[in-house]
Amino acid sequence: MERSGFGSSMTVAVAVAVLVFAMMVMVPEVSATRWTVGSNMGWTTNVNYTIWAQDKHFYNGDWLFLELDG
Repeated sequence: MERSGFGSSMTVAVAVAVLVFAMMVMVPEVSATRWTVGSNMGWTTNVNYTIWAQDKHFYNGDWLFLELDG
């Protein structure tokens, strides 16, 4: 006997919903960070930028802004 009607269309709908959910879970979150180099000191000669960058994690797509005085 062949099934038709509500049961088979419901199975397809559930399968599509599960597939869409799985695809959404697999897509990584994308967000870029805007870093102001030197934080509140800005870009100047009196800042050790190696120490400034030590505790930061930079990723592809992040923005580095150099704020110059004057």
